[in-house]
Amino acid sequence: MKMKNLKNKDFATEKPAAISKTVAGRLKLFILCTFVILTACGPYISDFTPEEGAIGTEVTIKGGRFEDSPAGNTIEFGGVTVPTSDITYASSSEIRAIVPVGAQTGLISVSTPKGSGESDKNFIVPVTAEWTFMVYLDADNNLESAGIDDFLEMASVGSSTAVNIVVQMDRIDGYDTSYGDWTGTRRFLIQANDTPGGTPLQDLGEENMGDPNTLQDFVEWTVTNYRANHYILVIWNHGDGWRQYQEDMLKTALEAETRAETDWAVAKGVASDTTDGDKLYMKEVQDALTSAKQELQDRNNLSLKLDIVGFDACLMGMVETAYALRDVTNYMVGSEELEPGDGWPYDDILRNLTTTPTMTPVQLATQIVTDYGASYSSDSSGVTQSAVDISKLSPLVAEINNFANNVNDEWGSLKAARTNTRQYHSSWSSSSWGVDLWDFADEVQTRVISPTLQTAAQDLKTAVGNFVISEYHSSNMTGSHGIAIYFPPNQTSFNNDPDHTGYDESNTFMPVDFVLYSQWDNWLQDFYANIP
Repeated sequence: MKMKNLKNKDFATEKPAAISKTVAGRLKLFILCTFVILTACGPYISDFTPEEGAIGTEVTIKGGRFEDSPAGNTIEFGGVTVPTSDITYASSSEIRAIVPVGAQTGLISVSTPKGSGESDKNFIVPVTAEWTFMVYLDADNNLESAGIDDFLEMASVGSSTAVNIVVQMDRIDGYDTSYGDWTGTRRFLIQANDTPGGTPLQDLGEENMGDPNTLQDFVEWTVTNYRANHYILVIWNHGDGWRQYQEDMLKTALEAETRAETDWAVAKGVASDTTDGDKLYMKEVQDALTSAKQELQDRNNLSLKLDIVGFDACLMGMVETAYALRDVTNYMVGSEELEPGDGWPYDDILRNLTTTPTMTPVQLATQIVTDYGASYSSDSSGVTQSAVDISKLSPLVAEINNFANNVNDEWGSLKAARTNTRQYHSSWSSSSWGVDLWDFADEVQTRVISPTLQTAAQDLKTAVGNFVISEYHSSNMTGSHGIAIYFPPNQTSFNNDPDHTGYDESNTFMPVDFVLYSQWDNWLQDFYANIP
């Protein structure tokens, strides 16, 4: 009985465990065999030609167990999927596919419903472009016709193997009906003889170009998909320096459109989007480009500072604007004064760049200023353009602070210096917002008696001279030396500026970094308190 009970115990408790182990083992074997069978049935890659090529190159992939139809195969280059329309041929042993936009050096993979296979070596996507010239072309406003003209100027040259011309363009209804009269936002890699009515790389629908997220996305997308040794970003639109309250901008727009004026969006910011009633404050531009820089580092391990940020917009050549960009670019190009409606001569600039794509950033920044000046006659009304070296910004701000800390006497002479300094866009309001910084320092040096004040003024002039690497001004803009600074002539004018509260350290709405970290705003209040 004991033996029987023992046997019964063995059967009841130990045998099921043994059976469970056997079943588990067989299940594992079944799964393994199934995996081997499926893998054996999946596609494999034995070779591909060519072994390297730029985006757009057709690659022949050889191997086996491919699907006979393009739609049955999923092809990836470095993890980027080829659109089915770009798989030009498929058979069981050969596939031909176009290297997709965004592809980087990496393995080729082919996937079918039966499995997937990878190449045993990388397909190399070389960085052949020297420059990617990206334009944030915000024509969603009364400048739509000018935006179309500039698009055509770019297309008169077109991209080359060494220069990518990438444009994000936003249009609006009611100003220009040419080229399909489309509205919304589209992205283009501009080739020779393209038009705005051509097939875009992407049709994004309506995008708010006054939203910093839109700017950030454009920069990240362009840099990811159009790698180059150097990058320039041009922000195209109305502009006016450091900032503007949105509600004031919209009120100004409505009033000006009622009066049929075309200059309504001269406001402290850039890129006004009429459809969405928004625009970019400089703080938003600063944050967007800072975030894009960080995202590209995190996602692509790409440490990037834009080589040039340019403004094809009015009144952006200011110290405050440059200071906002101090961590995201090496050079800035912009105008102290209003820009004429034709703006930058993109045909001349891009023709020179595609002819000499090995231009360094300083050479291209200088070339833009040269071509801009040459495109207007010397007697054109109010034309300025300049390029500045952001690496020289810290010494300039140090001398501005030194000036502010030492120039605290002879207020009558300082008032006369301000009165006789070149100022910008004074016709739009009762006073001017910006003055040429070098010209003011020169007027001070000429008029004051104190050696300390004279030395501070001379040091400031020297710092401006080092900061500005290229400058052009028409014959009626004497006194222009390349960089402006906010400086209403008196307390009343300062108070009458609807945005003057933005030029205050207590401002928390789109704060101006230059105000927060320099002494200039404090010196302005001393100046206003002491001038007669």
